[in-house]
Amino acid sequence: MKVLLVSPSSSTVYGQYISPPYPPLGLLYIAAVLEKDNEVKVVDYDADKMNDEKLKDIFNSFKPDLVGLTASTANINSARQIASLAKEHEIKTLLGGLHATMMPEECMNYGCFDFIVKGEGEITIPLIVENLDKDEFNIDGMWYKKNGGIIKNKDRPYIQDLDSLPFPARHLLENPDVYTPPDAIKQPVTPIMTSRGCPSRCTYCCTKHILGQEFRFRSPKNSVDEIEYVIKKYGVKEIHIMDDVFTYNKQRVFDFRDEVKKRDIDVNFVFANGLRADQVDKERLEALKDLGVISIGCGVESGNQQILNNIRKDIRIERVREAYKIAQDMGFQTWGFFILGLPGDNDQTIKETIKFAKELDVDFAKFLTLTPYPNSHVFHQLEEENLIDNKDYDNYGVYTAPVHHLKDLSAEDIVKWQKRAYRQFYLRPRKILQHLARMKSLTQLKYNLKSAKFILGMM
Repeated sequence: MKVLLVSPSSSTVYGQYISPPYPPLGLLYIAAVLEKDNEVKVVDYDADKMNDEKLKDIFNSFKPDLVGLTASTANINSARQIASLAKEHEIKTLLGGLHATMMPEECMNYGCFDFIVKGEGEITIPLIVENLDKDEFNIDGMWYKKNGGIIKNKDRPYIQDLDSLPFPARHLLENPDVYTPPDAIKQPVTPIMTSRGCPSRCTYCCTKHILGQEFRFRSPKNSVDEIEYVIKKYGVKEIHIMDDVFTYNKQRVFDFRDEVKKRDIDVNFVFANGLRADQVDKERLEALKDLGVISIGCGVESGNQQILNNIRKDIRIERVREAYKIAQDMGFQTWGFFILGLPGDNDQTIKETIKFAKELDVDFAKFLTLTPYPNSHVFHQLEEENLIDNKDYDNYGVYTAPVHHLKDLSAEDIVKWQKRAYRQFYLRPRKILQHLARMKSLTQLKYNLKSAKFILGMM
């Protein structure tokens, strides 16, 4: 079979068009398992500067039997457009990823998708391709339409042996050099995942729906084999680890460090999704320092304990203080990630969040506004109180305006507080001097200029 895998445009994800920060890692895992028995082509709509006419040319030249797409909420409309184009060419279509997992019935009712895959797709999708010419699919983890109705097969258990998966098929990327993570210090960069699943209960997060709450991890040998491979094959100088809770298992952190050191691997390591503050202590940070990690970031979210309780963050303010103090005493550069517009937020709680960011004295703070993804716990919570204002998925991006309001804050109020937070945090003489003092190398200058450009834009 011929399978065309497409990552739709993410121009709406970030509120504006930016160069794609990372290749579509999930799609590349699917490509890797499919290419053993099929002919596979990968298209990244943004990286490949794709448009409808170019896509039609690929349909006509490659002649795929199946077009598979992945989509988050913010780019589901792009995925629908691509799938509709495929249907005009009488090609079967499949959707996986976050939005398909969270909203499978809605996605089936769009009419442009023949199959929906929920959760992990590395086992489910090859089975669909293998049985593509059949009318019935007794395959766990997928939904499909038959005789005008939706057949809902049971969910597939999560993959336990992650070492059994092949490395992502990076060789299928048409333009691998265009990916530019904004916080990268060295290029080329590649993302990897060394574990899946997050046991945390945060109400705004959808990770548990697609990857589960059971923490599953690759062996250190398998993870470092991939790192060694991308260094030799692609000259990679920086590894961005995409795990949600890399430091959850303490011994695993030490084992990973030992495996990297044993092979004398010298690259930068960055934790793209940050670390949980309650999974940071002196021993784990010492191991990360041995790896050469220079920057540590945590999802603080709020400086008000009741707000943290509201979102089931399951962490105490004092534990956050302790984690940052340890990291700063050890010389790490520190990031803090905060969310404004959480359930229960008001003028006072947001003031406390800004004050807490200053107290922690992180080097860089990001103040994002809440995005209540459909079918998440926080979405239902806000929906029940009639606080959701906008259900146009193009507006559910990372940096788009809030789609909700709160009892004490309008959507406009939340944005005003976001701009105020950036100004109050960064436009302090002490903070300005602190950043100027750090610019001791060209690399650090470039890093600070990138950050300054982002911050000024948010102001």
